[in-house]
Amino acid sequence: MLNVPYSSQERPPFVRFEEQENGTNSEASQLAGRPVPKFTIMACITSFGSKDCFVKPATEWLAGIRQKAVKGEFNPDWVKRFELQYEEYLKGHELPREGTPLQTCPLYTKDQVARARAIDVTTVEDLCQVPDSGLPMLGLDGRHMRDSARAWVAEAKDKGIVALELADANLKISELQTALDNMTKRLNELEAKKSKAA
Repeated sequence: MLNVPYSSQERPPFVRFEEQENGTNSEASQLAGRPVPKFTIMACITSFGSKDCFVKPATEWLAGIRQKAVKGEFNPDWVKRFELQYEEYLKGHELPREGTPLQTCPLYTKDQVARARAIDVTTVEDLCQVPDSGLPMLGLDGRHMRDSARAWVAEAKDKGIVALELADANLKISELQTALDNMTKRLNELEAKKSKAA
């Protein structure tokens, strides 16, 4: 997913930042008279629906996806989010993944949530996008878990559309009522003038 044009239907890869030993710090080693390890903040990237983790120095990876976003090969919104996540990591904070957390969704048991988290699926929206090939990693009820997530998201979306339509209709009614009140007021004023003139 990191090397192909993105689709609006895809979920972003799961990314975490961590400090890892990366070679030797030559200056510190020379001063100490012994090998001193060099630590670098690494980006650990797992493509959605995969168990494979790709590790790269964080600043190098962020610069790479920034360039890909310019070429249209990586979602620019994801770049902004990962950059913000990196900034929060440097401050000692962890940014939660976008979407509805599985652990707060009433559809799933603690065991199901734990199995999903084991493959870096932490939100209902992530679960919706698990491919058929990834279902066995969720367990025997993997398909049911994914299908119930899809139904839950679709229902929430439908309710949102109905609520928006209702709000629009109420606004239109309010505008029409205001126009009617103004016309009635104007008509009464004209009738009052007509009565005085007669």
